[in-house]
Amino acid sequence: MGCRHFVGRRLMKPLKRIFESRAAVFAGLLIAALGTGCVTPGGSNTELFNGKDLTGWEVTDFAGGGAIEVKDGEIHIAMGELISGINLAHENIPRTNYELSAEAMKLDGNDFFCGLTFPVGDTYASFIPGGWGGTVVGISSIDGMDASENETATFKEFKTHQWYRFRVRVTPGKIQCWMDDEMVVDLLLEDRSIAPRPGPIELSVPIGITSFQTVTRIRNIRLQPIKP
Repeated sequence: MGCRHFVGRRLMKPLKRIFESRAAVFAGLLIAALGTGCVTPGGSNTELFNGKDLTGWEVTDFAGGGAIEVKDGEIHIAMGELISGINLAHENIPRTNYELSAEAMKLDGNDFFCGLTFPVGDTYASFIPGGWGGTVVGISSIDGMDASENETATFKEFKTHQWYRFRVRVTPGKIQCWMDDEMVVDLLLEDRSIAPRPGPIELSVPIGITSFQTVTRIRNIRLQPIKP
């Protein structure tokens, strides 16, 4: 027993060091992730906005873009000459099988206030709520046609000073979008050409949030991988 006990103690010491080392590495990675405000502990849901600052994001270089700041746990986007917004500053994100969501409120203006640009495989698309004068909802672009021209176009009324939740789901076969609990886009991708609308919105990749001549508040930006 004494010999086995001695051997066991000698074996346990290096094993203990290995486990402690691995635990330290894991703890370091977790602390680094939480420090960015981008990880929700205990789940696979990723908070892309930490509610404190624009860590992980950059202000998109739109000509004449409105001022952008973080206050009271929200991203405040002032009215610009045309488009204003932010884009993710890295590409460590899924390209398919995910859901992207954000909550937005329009305070002033008559156009889209939470355009979501997102990956679709090796390309990108944009979900536009309230474009073209404030009522068009749809996807840009499909087969060269923007959201006002293709079959995803619907018409919705958006009130000022009211929060809306927008959600985009991308799978290999579909793009689906919701406004609050209402599905507003259900697009099959087979034999379709998907691309961002040519122009400034191309600066919003890989994930971007934009407004067009509106005063906007944004909060609760989340990215959720989903099972294939």
